Amino acid sequence: MKRLLVLSVAALALPLAAQQQKAPAPTSTPAPAPKQVALVNGEVITAEKLEYMWNNLGVQMRESYTQAGGKPAFLENYLRKRLVIQEAIKTGFDKRPDVATDMVAASESALFDRYVRDIVAAPMVSESDIRKYYDEHPDEFVQPERIKVRHIIITAVQQGPGAKTKEQALERIKGVAADLMSHHMELRNADPDAASRLRLIYFADAARKFSEDASAPSGGDLGWQPRGALDPVFEEAAWHLQPGMMSGIVESKFGYHIIMLEEKAPAGSMPYADVRSGVREFLLNQKASDIMTAVNKLTNELRMTSKVTLFPENIK
Repeated sequence: MKRLLVLSVAALALPLAAQQQKAPAPTSTPAPAPKQVALVNGEVITAEKLEYMWNNLGVQMRESYTQAGGKPAFLENYLRKRLVIQEAIKTGFDKRPDVATDMVAASESALFDRYVRDIVAAPMVSESDIRKYYDEHPDEFVQPERIKVRHIIITAVQQGPGAKTKEQALERIKGVAADLMSHHMELRNADPDAASRLRLIYFADAARKFSEDASAPSGGDLGWQPRGALDPVFEEAAWHLQPGMMSGIVESKFGYHIIMLEEKAPAGSMPYADVRSGVREFLLNQKASDIMTAVNKLTNELRMTSKVTLFPENIK
Protein backbone atom coordinates (compact mmCIF):
# COMPACT_ATOMS: atom_id res chain seq x y z
CA MET A 1 0.00 0.00 0.00
CA LYS A 2 1.40 3.38 -1.06
CA ARG A 3 2.22 6.31 1.21
CA LEU A 4 1.02 4.81 4.46
CA LEU A 5 3.31 5.96 7.22
CA VAL A 6 3.28 4.53 10.74
CA LEU A 7 2.83 7.10 13.47
CA SER A 8 5.26 6.91 16.37
CA VAL A 9 3.37 8.47 19.22
CA ALA A 10 6.46 8.34 21.40
CA ALA A 11 7.77 11.26 19.40
CA LEU A 12 4.97 13.39 20.83
CA ALA A 13 5.99 12.86 24.44
CA LEU A 14 7.32 14.81 26.77
CA PRO A 15 -6.11 -20.74 45.43
CA LEU A 16 -9.80 -20.88 45.48
CA ALA A 17 -11.29 -23.22 48.09
CA ALA A 18 -12.77 -26.47 46.83
CA GLN A 19 -16.56 -26.55 46.79
CA GLN A 20 -18.32 -28.91 49.19
CA GLN A 21 -20.84 -30.23 46.72
CA LYS A 22 -19.93 -32.14 43.62
CA ALA A 23 -20.16 -29.91 40.61
CA PRO A 24 -22.52 -31.06 37.85
CA ALA A 25 -20.96 -32.51 34.76
CA PRO A 26 -20.41 -29.82 32.14
CA THR A 27 -22.96 -29.85 29.37
CA SER A 28 -21.15 -27.58 26.93
CA THR A 29 -18.32 -28.64 24.68
CA PRO A 30 -14.95 -27.53 26.08
CA ALA A 31 -13.11 -24.87 24.14
CA PRO A 32 -10.60 -26.32 21.68
CA ALA A 33 -6.94 -26.09 22.61
CA PRO A 34 -5.08 -23.18 21.00
CA LYS A 35 -3.48 -24.06 17.69
CA GLN A 36 0.31 -24.13 17.87
CA VAL A 37 2.49 -22.78 15.10
CA ALA A 38 5.82 -23.44 16.83
CA LEU A 39 7.41 -24.89 19.95
CA VAL A 40 10.67 -23.23 20.98
CA ASN A 41 12.50 -25.12 23.72
CA GLY A 42 9.13 -25.90 25.29
CA GLU A 43 7.70 -22.39 24.77
CA VAL A 44 4.46 -22.53 22.78
CA ILE A 45 3.83 -19.99 20.04
CA THR A 46 0.13 -20.05 19.18
CA ALA A 47 -1.54 -19.19 15.90
CA GLU A 48 -3.45 -16.46 17.75
CA LYS A 49 -0.22 -14.84 18.94
CA LEU A 50 1.30 -15.04 15.48
CA GLU A 51 -1.81 -13.44 13.96
CA TYR A 52 -1.75 -10.65 16.55
CA MET A 53 1.91 -9.86 15.93
CA TRP A 54 1.42 -9.98 12.17
CA ASN A 55 -1.56 -7.62 12.28
CA ASN A 56 0.38 -5.16 14.42
CA LEU A 57 3.29 -4.84 12.01
CA GLY A 58 3.70 -1.53 10.28
CA VAL A 59 2.43 -1.50 6.70
CA GLN A 60 5.86 -1.25 5.10
CA MET A 61 7.29 -3.96 7.34
CA ARG A 62 4.39 -6.31 6.57
CA GLU A 63 4.79 -5.71 2.86
CA SER A 64 8.52 -6.50 3.16
CA TYR A 65 7.73 -9.79 4.86
CA THR A 66 5.07 -10.55 2.27
CA GLN A 67 7.70 -10.22 -0.44
CA ALA A 68 10.11 -12.43 1.54
CA GLY A 69 7.70 -15.28 2.28
CA GLY A 70 4.82 -13.88 4.32
CA LYS A 71 3.90 -15.08 7.80
CA PRO A 72 6.28 -18.09 7.71
CA ALA A 73 9.21 -15.73 7.10
CA PHE A 74 8.02 -13.42 9.89
CA LEU A 75 7.61 -16.41 12.22
CA GLU A 76 11.11 -17.66 11.45
CA ASN A 77 12.54 -14.23 12.28
CA TYR A 78 10.51 -14.08 15.50
CA LEU A 79 11.68 -17.56 16.54
CA ARG A 80 15.29 -16.52 16.14
CA LYS A 81 14.59 -13.48 18.30
CA ARG A 82 12.93 -15.67 20.95
CA LEU A 83 15.97 -17.97 21.00
CA VAL A 84 18.22 -15.03 21.81
CA ILE A 85 15.79 -13.83 24.48
CA GLN A 86 15.65 -17.32 26.00
CA GLU A 87 19.43 -17.39 26.08
CA ALA A 88 19.53 -13.98 27.77
CA ILE A 89 17.06 -15.12 30.44
CA LYS A 90 18.87 -18.42 30.94
CA THR A 91 22.12 -16.61 31.67
CA GLY A 92 20.44 -14.11 34.02
CA PHE A 93 21.21 -11.18 31.74
CA ASP A 94 17.72 -9.78 32.30
CA LYS A 95 18.45 -9.45 36.03
CA ARG A 96 21.25 -6.93 35.55
CA PRO A 97 20.14 -3.62 37.09
CA ASP A 98 20.79 -1.57 33.96
CA VAL A 99 19.00 -4.09 31.75
CA ALA A 100 16.03 -4.28 34.14
CA THR A 101 15.81 -0.48 34.09
CA ASP A 102 15.77 -0.45 30.28
CA MET A 103 13.07 -3.13 30.25
CA VAL A 104 10.87 -1.07 32.57
CA ALA A 105 11.42 2.03 30.42
CA ALA A 106 10.50 0.12 27.27
CA SER A 107 7.34 -1.17 28.93
CA GLU A 108 6.34 2.34 30.02
CA SER A 109 7.00 3.70 26.55
CA ALA A 110 4.85 1.00 24.95
CA LEU A 111 1.99 1.71 27.37
CA PHE A 112 2.22 5.47 26.75
CA ASP A 113 2.23 4.99 22.97
CA ARG A 114 -0.75 2.64 22.98
CA TYR A 115 -2.80 4.83 25.34
CA VAL A 116 -2.24 7.94 23.24
CA ARG A 117 -2.90 6.12 19.98
CA ASP A 118 -5.93 4.09 21.10
CA ILE A 119 -7.56 6.44 23.64
CA VAL A 120 -6.39 10.04 23.31
CA ALA A 121 -6.31 10.03 19.51
CA ALA A 122 -9.35 7.78 19.04
CA PRO A 123 -11.88 10.62 18.47
CA MET A 124 -9.70 12.20 15.79
CA VAL A 125 -10.04 9.37 13.25
CA SER A 126 -13.43 7.67 13.12
CA GLU A 127 -14.38 4.42 11.41
CA SER A 128 -16.18 6.41 8.75
CA ASP A 129 -12.99 8.43 8.12
CA ILE A 130 -11.04 5.23 7.55
CA ARG A 131 -13.69 3.76 5.28
CA LYS A 132 -13.97 6.98 3.31
CA TYR A 133 -10.24 7.06 2.61
CA TYR A 134 -10.33 3.41 1.52
CA ASP A 135 -13.25 4.01 -0.83
CA GLU A 136 -11.79 7.22 -2.31
CA HIS A 137 -8.27 5.86 -2.98
CA PRO A 138 -8.80 2.50 -4.70
CA ASP A 139 -5.52 2.76 -6.62
CA GLU A 140 -3.59 2.52 -3.36
CA PHE A 141 -5.06 -0.87 -2.53
CA VAL A 142 -4.59 -2.70 -5.80
CA GLN A 143 -3.37 -6.25 -5.31
CA PRO A 144 -1.68 -7.90 -8.30
CA GLU A 145 -2.20 -11.46 -9.47
CA ARG A 146 -0.35 -13.74 -7.07
CA ILE A 147 0.65 -17.32 -6.48
CA LYS A 148 1.13 -19.18 -3.20
CA VAL A 149 4.15 -21.37 -3.67
CA ARG A 150 6.43 -23.79 -1.83
CA HIS A 151 9.81 -25.16 -2.78
CA ILE A 152 12.60 -27.52 -1.83
CA ILE A 153 16.11 -26.35 -2.64
CA ILE A 154 19.42 -28.19 -2.59
CA THR A 155 22.53 -26.07 -3.13
CA ALA A 156 26.12 -26.79 -4.04
CA VAL A 157 28.37 -25.60 -1.20
CA GLN A 158 32.15 -25.47 -1.42
CA GLN A 159 32.97 -25.39 2.29
CA GLY A 160 31.60 -26.41 5.67
CA PRO A 161 29.91 -29.54 6.99
CA GLY A 162 27.31 -29.47 4.20
CA ALA A 163 29.84 -29.10 1.40
CA LYS A 164 28.84 -30.78 -1.87
CA THR A 165 29.38 -30.37 -5.58
CA LYS A 166 26.68 -29.46 -8.09
CA GLU A 167 26.59 -33.08 -9.17
CA GLN A 168 26.03 -34.24 -5.59
CA ALA A 169 23.34 -31.59 -5.06
CA LEU A 170 21.59 -32.72 -8.23
CA GLU A 171 21.69 -36.37 -7.19
CA ARG A 172 20.26 -35.50 -3.79
CA ILE A 173 17.33 -33.55 -5.18
CA LYS A 174 16.67 -36.29 -7.73
CA GLY A 175 16.18 -38.66 -4.81
CA VAL A 176 13.75 -36.26 -3.13
CA ALA A 177 11.84 -35.80 -6.40
CA ALA A 178 11.60 -39.56 -6.95
CA ASP A 179 10.22 -40.09 -3.44
CA LEU A 180 7.63 -37.34 -3.89
CA MET A 181 6.63 -38.68 -7.28
CA SER A 182 6.04 -42.14 -5.81
CA HIS A 183 3.64 -40.60 -3.30
CA HIS A 184 1.87 -38.77 -6.11
CA MET A 185 1.46 -42.03 -8.02
CA GLU A 186 0.01 -43.74 -4.95
CA LEU A 187 -2.67 -41.04 -4.80
CA ARG A 188 -3.66 -41.06 -8.48
CA ASN A 189 -6.94 -42.92 -7.80
CA ALA A 190 -7.75 -41.16 -4.52
CA ASP A 191 -10.43 -38.54 -3.97
CA PRO A 192 -9.09 -35.33 -5.62
CA ASP A 193 -9.51 -33.13 -2.56
CA ALA A 194 -7.94 -35.68 -0.21
CA ALA A 195 -5.13 -36.34 -2.69
CA SER A 196 -4.38 -32.62 -2.96
CA ARG A 197 -4.14 -32.26 0.82
CA LEU A 198 -1.89 -35.30 1.13
CA ARG A 199 0.42 -34.14 -1.65
CA LEU A 200 0.84 -30.86 0.18
CA ILE A 201 1.57 -32.69 3.43
CA TYR A 202 4.15 -34.93 1.77
CA PHE A 203 5.80 -31.96 0.07
CA ALA A 204 5.94 -29.85 3.25
CA ASP A 205 7.40 -32.78 5.19
CA ALA A 206 10.09 -33.32 2.55
CA ALA A 207 10.92 -29.58 2.61
CA ARG A 208 11.41 -29.67 6.39
CA LYS A 209 13.72 -32.68 6.07
CA PHE A 210 15.76 -31.80 2.99
CA SER A 211 15.44 -28.16 1.92
CA GLU A 212 18.39 -25.88 2.57
CA ASP A 213 17.01 -22.40 3.06
CA ALA A 214 15.10 -20.43 5.69
CA SER A 215 11.72 -21.63 4.42
CA ALA A 216 12.47 -25.25 5.39
CA PRO A 217 10.98 -25.09 8.94
CA SER A 218 7.68 -23.87 7.46
CA GLY A 219 7.55 -26.67 4.90
CA GLY A 220 9.14 -24.65 2.11
CA ASP A 221 6.39 -22.03 2.21
CA LEU A 222 7.33 -18.85 0.31
CA GLY A 223 3.93 -17.27 0.86
CA TRP A 224 2.01 -15.23 -1.71
CA GLN A 225 4.19 -13.83 -4.48
CA PRO A 226 3.31 -11.43 -7.32
CA ARG A 227 4.93 -11.58 -10.73
CA GLY A 228 8.47 -10.25 -10.71
CA ALA A 229 9.15 -11.02 -7.04
CA LEU A 230 11.00 -14.29 -7.58
CA ASP A 231 14.04 -15.42 -9.52
CA PRO A 232 13.07 -15.35 -13.23
CA VAL A 233 13.86 -19.02 -13.86
CA PHE A 234 12.02 -20.09 -10.70
CA GLU A 235 9.09 -17.81 -11.52
CA GLU A 236 8.77 -19.06 -15.08
CA ALA A 237 8.35 -22.61 -13.80
CA ALA A 238 6.07 -21.70 -10.88
CA TRP A 239 3.60 -19.61 -12.89
CA HIS A 240 3.12 -22.39 -15.43
CA LEU A 241 1.98 -24.83 -12.76
CA GLN A 242 -1.64 -25.43 -11.83
CA PRO A 243 -2.72 -25.44 -8.16
CA GLY A 244 -1.72 -28.71 -6.52
CA MET A 245 0.91 -29.46 -9.17
CA MET A 246 4.60 -30.09 -8.52
CA SER A 247 7.37 -29.16 -10.93
CA GLY A 248 10.27 -31.21 -12.09
CA ILE A 249 13.78 -30.19 -11.04
CA VAL A 250 14.41 -26.51 -11.78
CA GLU A 251 17.92 -25.03 -11.71
CA SER A 252 18.27 -21.37 -10.76
CA LYS A 253 21.31 -19.34 -9.72
CA PHE A 254 20.51 -20.35 -6.13
CA GLY A 255 20.50 -24.11 -6.65
CA TYR A 256 18.19 -26.97 -7.62
CA HIS A 257 14.48 -26.59 -6.78
CA ILE A 258 11.32 -28.64 -6.71
CA ILE A 259 8.34 -26.29 -6.76
CA MET A 260 4.75 -26.83 -5.65
CA LEU A 261 2.00 -24.36 -6.46
CA GLU A 262 -0.69 -24.22 -3.78
CA GLU A 263 -3.02 -21.50 -5.03
CA LYS A 264 -3.44 -18.75 -7.58
CA ALA A 265 -5.24 -15.49 -6.80
CA PRO A 266 -6.41 -13.03 -9.47
CA ALA A 267 -5.66 -9.33 -9.34
CA GLY A 268 -8.05 -7.30 -7.20
CA SER A 269 -8.37 -4.91 -4.29
CA MET A 270 -6.91 -5.58 -0.87
CA PRO A 271 -9.80 -6.26 1.55
CA TYR A 272 -10.74 -3.39 3.86
CA ALA A 273 -10.15 -5.55 6.95
CA ASP A 274 -6.56 -6.22 5.86
CA VAL A 275 -5.63 -2.55 5.41
CA ARG A 276 -7.83 -0.83 8.02
CA SER A 277 -5.12 -0.55 10.69
CA GLY A 278 -2.61 0.83 8.20
CA VAL A 279 -5.06 3.43 6.90
CA ARG A 280 -5.83 4.49 10.48
CA GLU A 281 -2.14 4.94 11.23
CA PHE A 282 -1.74 7.00 8.06
CA LEU A 283 -4.68 9.24 8.96
CA LEU A 284 -3.39 9.63 12.51
CA ASN A 285 -0.09 10.74 11.05
CA GLN A 286 -1.95 13.58 9.32
CA LYS A 287 -3.32 14.56 12.73
CA ALA A 288 0.09 14.65 14.47
CA SER A 289 -0.21 18.29 15.45
CA ASP A 290 -3.71 17.80 16.89
CA ILE A 291 -2.58 14.73 18.79
CA MET A 292 0.37 16.62 20.27
CA THR A 293 -1.99 19.37 21.41
CA ALA A 294 -4.31 16.81 23.00
CA VAL A 295 -1.42 15.09 24.76
CA ASN A 296 -0.09 18.38 26.11
CA LYS A 297 -3.57 19.34 27.32
CA LEU A 298 -3.99 16.00 29.07
CA THR A 299 -0.58 16.13 30.75
CA ASN A 300 -1.21 19.73 31.91
CA GLU A 301 -4.53 18.69 33.45
CA LEU A 302 -3.02 15.65 35.13
CA ARG A 303 -0.10 17.70 36.40
CA MET A 304 -2.45 20.20 38.01
CA THR A 305 -4.74 17.60 39.62
CA SER A 306 -2.09 15.12 40.78
CA LYS A 307 0.09 15.11 43.87
CA VAL A 308 3.65 15.49 42.66
CA THR A 309 6.54 16.29 45.00
CA LEU A 310 9.96 17.24 43.67
CA PHE A 311 13.27 16.92 45.52
CA PRO A 312 15.61 19.16 43.52
CA GLU A 313 18.42 18.75 46.03
CA ASN A 314 18.75 15.14 44.96
CA ILE A 315 19.00 15.94 41.25
CA LYS A 316 22.64 15.77 40.26
